[in-house]
Amino acid sequence: MGDFETLTSETVRAAGGNGILILPVGSVEQHGPHLPLTVDTEIPARVAAAVAQRTRGFVAPAISYGARSLPQSGGSPELAGTVHVRGSVLTEYVKDVICGYVASGFRSIVVLNGHFENECFLFEALEICREKGKLAGARVIAVSWWSLVPDALLDRLFGGRFPGWHAEHASAVETSLLLHLRKELVGTERVDHPEPPRAGIYLFPVEPAKASSRGVLGKTSNASAEIGAALFEEICSQLEALVREHMGRP
Repeated sequence: MGDFETLTSETVRAAGGNGILILPVGSVEQHGPHLPLTVDTEIPARVAAAVAQRTRGFVAPAISYGARSLPQSGGSPELAGTVHVRGSVLTEYVKDVICGYVASGFRSIVVLNGHFENECFLFEALEICREKGKLAGARVIAVSWWSLVPDALLDRLFGGRFPGWHAEHASAVETSLLLHLRKELVGTERVDHPEPPRAGIYLFPVEPAKASSRGVLGKTSNASAEIGAALFEEICSQLEALVREHMGRP
């Protein structure tokens, strides 16, 4: 794996022409009483490091501030710790970052998302880059890590009772991944929410107790490091395969 920190203005073009750049994008967001505010950046950054090592790529400095967290997906205003930027700001910021990397010589770029609300804004940023001709000669993948997890694996790990990604915030998958990746950051409390939210519904006003249990949308009592290890390996393997297929890397 190349070390991004060693690149200089005289080496970056050659490195960019030969290597894949993976850009993690996350958020600072409350994740219940047991997980750190940095979960949404920790996970894509760890996946990026593992896949970069397998593909001899580079990991760009992460974008750690994301789009607004909605009350129905974990961003309760009653809970401290969530710091967001407006979607339009994130779109413009990511657009400029991607254009800068392409102009610096990178021709294979992966934007790896770790925050649910970021996704549409990341896609919009890339579409603006494309419309303006800023992606000429480049190959780009933009993906949220959960899109790489097959339903069959979720059924096997959670006995067919996975509530859906919209209800996963601070719940079994994120808790399991952090237990595997950064156990020292995970508290001992395991909070369950009896009624995970339904997908695609915005409500105002929201009753905090109905939206989540202390910021948790689903269950954490069924989380484990073993589940986290299985999920992490699958995510990394799926992303590696996607990179090799789309980027044409041996």
